[in-house]
Amino acid sequence: MNSNKKWGSILIAAVLLLTSFSAVQAKSTVPTVTITETEDAIQTEGNDRGKPLTLPEQPTDDGGTAMDQANQTQDVHQQAASSEDQTKFRNLALGLPYEWSEQPDASHPDDGYKLTDGIYGKLDRNDPAWVRHVRGKAREVVFDLGEAKSIGKISARFFQDFPTNSILVPLEVSMYVSDDKENWGLLSHNATQLLWGSGPPRQETFTWDGSTDGINGGKTEGKLAYARYVKVIFTMHHSQWEYIDEVEIMGTDGKVDGAVTVPTEQPHFLVPGEATAGIRNLNLLYNGQYANGLGDWSKERIIPNISYVNKDGEPTDWLFDGILYLGLASPAGRDYGLGQTNLEDWKWYLEKTFAATGDMQNLNEATKEVGAKLNQPDHKEKVVLMIPDPGGSLTDFGDVDGTGSLNFNESVVGRDKALENRGKAIQWWLDQVQLRWQAANYSNLELVGMYWLPEQIDIGETGPDVARMMSEKVHAMNLKVFWIPHSLAYKMYMWKDVGIDAAAYQPNYFFGGMDVDRLEDAANNAKRYGMGNEVEFDDGMLTDAVLRERFIEYLNSGVETGLMQNGFRAYYQGNNAVYNLGVSKDPSLRLMYDWLYQYLNGTYVVHNIPAPEADIFINGQIINADMNIPDSETLQITWKIKDDDGSGLAKVTVLIDG
Repeated sequence: MNSNKKWGSILIAAVLLLTSFSAVQAKSTVPTVTITETEDAIQTEGNDRGKPLTLPEQPTDDGGTAMDQANQTQDVHQQAASSEDQTKFRNLALGLPYEWSEQPDASHPDDGYKLTDGIYGKLDRNDPAWVRHVRGKAREVVFDLGEAKSIGKISARFFQDFPTNSILVPLEVSMYVSDDKENWGLLSHNATQLLWGSGPPRQETFTWDGSTDGINGGKTEGKLAYARYVKVIFTMHHSQWEYIDEVEIMGTDGKVDGAVTVPTEQPHFLVPGEATAGIRNLNLLYNGQYANGLGDWSKERIIPNISYVNKDGEPTDWLFDGILYLGLASPAGRDYGLGQTNLEDWKWYLEKTFAATGDMQNLNEATKEVGAKLNQPDHKEKVVLMIPDPGGSLTDFGDVDGTGSLNFNESVVGRDKALENRGKAIQWWLDQVQLRWQAANYSNLELVGMYWLPEQIDIGETGPDVARMMSEKVHAMNLKVFWIPHSLAYKMYMWKDVGIDAAAYQPNYFFGGMDVDRLEDAANNAKRYGMGNEVEFDDGMLTDAVLRERFIEYLNSGVETGLMQNGFRAYYQGNNAVYNLGVSKDPSLRLMYDWLYQYLNGTYVVHNIPAPEADIFINGQIINADMNIPDSETLQITWKIKDDDGSGLAKVTVLIDG
């Protein structure tokens, strides 16, 4: 089957955000950058839902020599963060030891002082000043200042040399302070400004500067932090190297005027509730264009997705409490998530979704039928509907109000006009959804939110503005905004800042190329940003034992990280996995449906053994959790074990005298 989501790394071609040309303009003309395998790296390709991500090429001038950049970095020692008397500030970290959450790679080890010895690595991967990390979870490095001090600025320096040496700067660096090394207050999250891509060796210094950035955690008005411990966290790429050499903590002894204790907050998942419109488990149903018709949702396909059905296909309980309808491809082959689609494509999707016998009506009929069988005729399924990406490259979107075709391209119509036109397109979409919903008057559906289809904040200057504008328009309809960014999404941490209500982070582990610790890392990242997580699987698990094991690992991880118990979840199932598991006559597949049901209801327990590859019968009946096993008669237990090639069965029968 054709999957709509393929795992690979999200490679952002390098660009300086302050270039003199439009990032949006270049986005449509530069091909996707793909890392090719080198001596030090694994080949990666594409991105998690098969959407190429293209950005402007990096200028060939790297902004100066390695020595120039090192000197510029050393100048930080002479700068103050926020003080009337700047000479009072010094690098508090200089010469201090520190603690790593995971030790660096053995090829570039750390003696415990490389980050604080004042020696700045040259732009050369072989320079021993660099500390080298690869794969695994986000790295944390903690500094103990010995006693609480006033801190005004923190910086961490990284190296990029791609593709020659497969070294990328982190996508995001977070900085925290603490009084006890257990409870941490957030200073800032920082996204790369250098971005990723090919070019000469370069460096990027991620900085929190209290005098200009303020303090993020607790929304305090302070400009200086008063704390004993400092923590720097940087996210890891799934396959590429990351190099760091110096961390500086600029401040002074004691507590100076204006220094504040930063409020602390424990990392946590987004809790289902008002922000999620009451949805705990959001099921993604893709209803775009598919040659095989899998984008068309009949009542029969929907019922096992909204209700737990028994082996006879009869509903016995509700399943997912929220349904997200979204589409990727239009009939013309344009992608709704990449800003490629025009007004004709948007109209096609709306007409398909809201047709008298279309996807939304079939969802309503399925909910009505299940409600009747469960004696809950008034039950309403909560619905979220996508908003396509009005990307910044189109020059001829279409006419939505009789004033002419909309142009989204900044290089043609200017920044403000392009932003205005994209807003017009979003407003037209929302108005159409509202009109069609009201006209249909669905008896058993409740529209609770809209889903922002782009999977990251656009890297262009107006990226946050577009997302914020979209959120404001959705909120004006008294609806919630949902979002599911991929694991390497740009500026995902700012989701609340742009008005998004509910976000679920994609681990992308199911699709390969990563170790199982990716699930723990995804949970940690989601907690750090206050998001939920996405559970990912597809029909590949029907025939691939490895994929089935990954599915089980998602469920196990949800228990171990607290996601199942406490967090908001979205579920990517490809096109038809839930239905196929629910109606399967193969007990090992049906068991996956049962475990999914348990997970949704918070009763699943960790399973550390493979899914059974044998059919087990007691007195001729396939064993299941709710069967009654007699205790006073002879039992005939039969195992029908599958051959290695999947064909034929070897039968083993045991008689037990009760």
